[in-house]
Amino acid sequence: MDKTSVIVVSTCVALLGLNWMWSNSIQEEKQALEAAKKAAAAQTAPATPGAATPQTTADAPAQQQQQPAPVATPVEQQPQVLHSLVSKSSEGKEIARFNIQDIGGGVQGVQMIDQKADSTKPAELGDVCINGLTPQGYKHYGIGTLMFNMSDDNEPLFDSAVYHKVSETPTSVTIASDNVQYNGCVFSVSKTFSMVPLQQGDETLEGNAYALRVDVSINNTGSTNLVLNNWGLYGGGVCAVNENEFANYTYYISLDNGDFENESPGSFSSFFGSDKKRIYNTEFDKLEWAGLMNQYYATIIQPARNSGTATANALYAAPVSFNLPGAKENVQGLVMGFGLPAANIGAGTAQSYAVETFTGPKYNLMLAAMTNEFRMIDDIMDYGWVYLISYPMNWIINVFHNWFGNWGFAIIAMTFVIRLLIWPLYRKSYMSMKRMSLLQPMMNEIKQRCGDDRQRASMEMMNLYKKYNISPLGGCLPMLLQIPIFFAFFYVLQTAAELRGAEFLFWVTDLSQPDTVCHIFGLPLNILPFIMAASMVAMMKMSPSAGDPMQQKIMKFMPVVFFLFCYTYPSALALYWTTTNIISIIQTLIIRRLPQPTLEEAQANAKGKQKEGFFARIQRMAEEQQRQLEQQKRQGTMRNVTKKK
Repeated sequence: MDKTSVIVVSTCVALLGLNWMWSNSIQEEKQALEAAKKAAAAQTAPATPGAATPQTTADAPAQQQQQPAPVATPVEQQPQVLHSLVSKSSEGKEIARFNIQDIGGGVQGVQMIDQKADSTKPAELGDVCINGLTPQGYKHYGIGTLMFNMSDDNEPLFDSAVYHKVSETPTSVTIASDNVQYNGCVFSVSKTFSMVPLQQGDETLEGNAYALRVDVSINNTGSTNLVLNNWGLYGGGVCAVNENEFANYTYYISLDNGDFENESPGSFSSFFGSDKKRIYNTEFDKLEWAGLMNQYYATIIQPARNSGTATANALYAAPVSFNLPGAKENVQGLVMGFGLPAANIGAGTAQSYAVETFTGPKYNLMLAAMTNEFRMIDDIMDYGWVYLISYPMNWIINVFHNWFGNWGFAIIAMTFVIRLLIWPLYRKSYMSMKRMSLLQPMMNEIKQRCGDDRQRASMEMMNLYKKYNISPLGGCLPMLLQIPIFFAFFYVLQTAAELRGAEFLFWVTDLSQPDTVCHIFGLPLNILPFIMAASMVAMMKMSPSAGDPMQQKIMKFMPVVFFLFCYTYPSALALYWTTTNIISIIQTLIIRRLPQPTLEEAQANAKGKQKEGFFARIQRMAEEQQRQLEQQKRQGTMRNVTKKK
């Protein structure tokens, strides 16, 4: 990485740093505002959401029941796990555990077996459990629990009936409850949770381990029609897995007729007027799936394929706070409801619905292989405007990981491939900077001769560039290619669940976190950023000296800027930049052994004209325009607009 590329990437670093600081400040303000709102709501709230089962008179139409009168649950109970479904790999290794609870009959949490919630506290916090936390102000309900009375105006009401286990197989379990109440009706609900294989031909997909089908049968055992409006299934709640991960990657997501959308908790805030407490969106062309995600994990719900279930038509979402284990402060998150079409179930009849869920890590290649089952599910990686580079970059890292079995060595190998691909541009950039450095004495002489006449100095320098056919942008333009590469790898790092807990060398225990080895006076000591800064200093000393003195002074601070930036970001980023610097040093040593450029005047072509490059053409056009202006002045054709005294 030469000096020009350092400037280019430093600009990226500065922009990302400003964005990170702005995002953090906004997030802190939102969390403080949310805490204040929760405190105010606690003083005025008539009841805890979900703590009651709604009941209204049987004769009143459901459409007019804006706020069904709650009836308190007779006995306060803590949910218990009725059954756990465990998915396994083809080798028999346990991958994920789906815990189904009795109250509400939902998935209490999906445990990612052997994926630690925090690599710095593996024994203390245990494995990652998605949808395993209870949002503040809510009771603990699970994925698949029935939700009623969803709207923009009121908190939803949950099915708080107690379910019992009816039957089970190694890959499924059926539970039921006979006393679910809504709108004055008492009815029974049966649910079957099953692990249906996701296959591509004869091959079982990796994402199969995180997929679950939920079949819901509602049987109206009463004597009046059961009318269900503004209802659906609970999609759970999500926040950052631990306090070290970025909360600003928490979104509720949807796919509406091929258009992917993601919204953060900040979307509920308003610059004008009061903030939204919740949203209930029914304006979809075709809601294909909806869900929640954080930095590395996601939960998605969609109508089951080939089940006859009507297309979903609504999405409920609300910002909430979580008391995250191990965190010093509450963490901002979201809850979500998956709306189902209105139903009118006659007395003594039943109606069935089926959905498919995915709750698991955001492995890019795994998600890409699942697009036949969950259309465009790989869009949740959200690589932004550099996705055309991020996708192949993630693919290359996975290929090298399959070869080496280590994510750190995979990053090194990927960096080597990138530097090999841009080798011609790097060589051209170095040679251009070398020729510019040879012009330095002449440029200094022009500055001394012209003094404060900047226009004259600029024209003489342009003539100098033209004489030797040198473009001052020659060392910069080829390296602009590194900007999208830099951003692409940054986006890959921010969402690559593969790197969570990935070890490298001796002290790097998690490539998704800084490589802290100890704390000195409360400050973390990270090793890789020091190695990165040292390699950058060595690389800069080997690069040709070019640019004005001020630019050279600024360049001396670049290692400090990079060092501070790497110190707070994942160690994988420091590893990537360190590898880039070392490879650049090796490439520079190779270039130095090649014939070095010399200052030669531009050659004339067969017609006797000097070869003209892009920059020379711009210079010629500027000179031509200047000559025309001077000619107009001499001929007196220019109107004198100077005010008379």
